[in-house]
Amino acid sequence: MAEPWRLLDPGPLPAWRQMALDAVVIRHRSEGRTPNTLRFMEFQPHTVLVGYHQDVDREVYRGVAERLGIEIGRRITGGGTIYLDARQLGWEFCLGRDADVFGSEPDAVYRRLSQIVVETLQHFGIQARFRPVNDVEVDGRKISGTGGVQWGDALIYQGTLLVDFDVQTMLEVLKLPIEKLTDKVVQSFKDRVVTMAELMGEAPDMAQVKDVIREKTQEILGVSLEPGDLTAAEESQWHYCQDEYRAPGWIDLRQRPEAAFRVVEVSHKAPGGLLQLLLEIDDQRGRIQKMFLTGDFFVTPTRSVYDLEALMKDTPARLDAVRDRLRAHLETGPTYLGIEETDWMALFTRALTESTTHHTSKGVMS
Repeated sequence: MAEPWRLLDPGPLPAWRQMALDAVVIRHRSEGRTPNTLRFMEFQPHTVLVGYHQDVDREVYRGVAERLGIEIGRRITGGGTIYLDARQLGWEFCLGRDADVFGSEPDAVYRRLSQIVVETLQHFGIQARFRPVNDVEVDGRKISGTGGVQWGDALIYQGTLLVDFDVQTMLEVLKLPIEKLTDKVVQSFKDRVVTMAELMGEAPDMAQVKDVIREKTQEILGVSLEPGDLTAAEESQWHYCQDEYRAPGWIDLRQRPEAAFRVVEVSHKAPGGLLQLLLEIDDQRGRIQKMFLTGDFFVTPTRSVYDLEALMKDTPARLDAVRDRLRAHLETGPTYLGIEETDWMALFTRALTESTTHHTSKGVMS
């Protein structure tokens, strides 16, 4: 008999109510007071959510958010800033340590849970695949971002699915290092994401997407997902703590030093063309936070650039670590015409050298 899990679908809610609900469900699951749960999340009004460790003023144009009626919220979990509108579907697994999915290393667990999104998209005729570290992509373009974290005796694995998406508004409200670059580069940034609406010609019904996710969860994990409600204790705690998650003290909880994140922009002229690189570096952790690559070079398949960017996420900001990731990427078989490993390393050497002395802009690349 399949293990019964709970399905929660509270419908569209403001970010502060969603985050309060997040805290309550996670806490109760960690304490063993509620069953394993899949929760759908929809945000109304539109929302910018910063990660727990982020500073709002480093990530968001508050004035733009206010003018556009976009709410600013803070997650209880880490990670980067995301923009959520009513045309995206958020989802979250909240699982106890006794769940069967805990049978292997975290990377394998995350890959298995991401397979639910992959097969959901396949149901709609979209050929997607999991791309380490935490993306689901279609022909190299990101359609779902995911992330997991241990929380006491629970595993939280959450993500968003781009059913449809207003990328232009995201570019206006978030402080991204592409904001002063050319229209061509901005378009290149937009090309890195894709929606179900774009691929299908129109956005599917959100209720249908939820139904398929439920079906695929049951098939892949061998469980029975039954629509349910909050327990009385969860309901009481949720209503009691909601206001905490819209209070200024919570929204502005974290303020990093100005030099915590730095973005450097460098270029290198290779025989095959110009390579232009943006690296965001987390000095506190000594790691590459994000990478953005453009230029006038030729590569097949085109998606290789996006794969390389994804592979470099969270890489130690050292040349030996970068070289190892680069070689792993090149071994997958992409062809960069007229660009050799020495060209790549010249580019990264310049970036990592300049990153120790040169501060340019701030923000997070999505």
